[in-house]
Amino acid sequence: MFFTCPLIFPPLGCGIISDSTFKLKYEVDKYLRDRDFLELRKEEIQYKKWLERVSEPLLQKIEDKVDSQSSEEIEERKRKQLSLYLNYCNKKGKVALEDYDSSEYDPLFLNTHPTYLKVSTPPLHDPLLKEVQGRFLEGGLIQQCETGRIYSAKEINDLYKAKLPLLPLGRQNMDAADWLKIPPGYVESEIRQRKR
Repeated sequence: MFFTCPLIFPPLGCGIISDSTFKLKYEVDKYLRDRDFLELRKEEIQYKKWLERVSEPLLQKIEDKVDSQSSEEIEERKRKQLSLYLNYCNKKGKVALEDYDSSEYDPLFLNTHPTYLKVSTPPLHDPLLKEVQGRFLEGGLIQQCETGRIYSAKEINDLYKAKLPLLPLGRQNMDAADWLKIPPGYVESEIRQRKR
């Protein structure tokens, strides 16, 4: 049976229990507040490091690239794109984005042009990936100690790839090159063969 301590005329010893319960509750609340504060502070520090090491250098490179182009060059590109669009409209009449011919007019030319605002950066030290990279490095060292062989980064990545549940026709264990080698109409898997 659950015993509650009445507020008026508590029995003997109830004050001691309620005091110790109150102290325990206070200590637990204080611990949880401190832990929440430390977690929040850790996230703030991690965000600050990410901002300094990844975001600001990348934004600076983009700004430099945009600033390196004169406004005349940008206006010239816009005029060229607009004239191409108007010529295409005059030639075809009605124009829909779904049925354009890229040999006559490409509305995505500025986005696909190789030199249009392409920015290259040195390797960025992302603090958000620090734990993952550390785990891969540690795994590589463990494998090297166990086998006596030095593993490449790709081999370590393959060893420690997340094990997903296998799907009957799933391709999650393939890299992009292997995925493209499979013909699009391929349905002859082992599971389909057994079901026939």
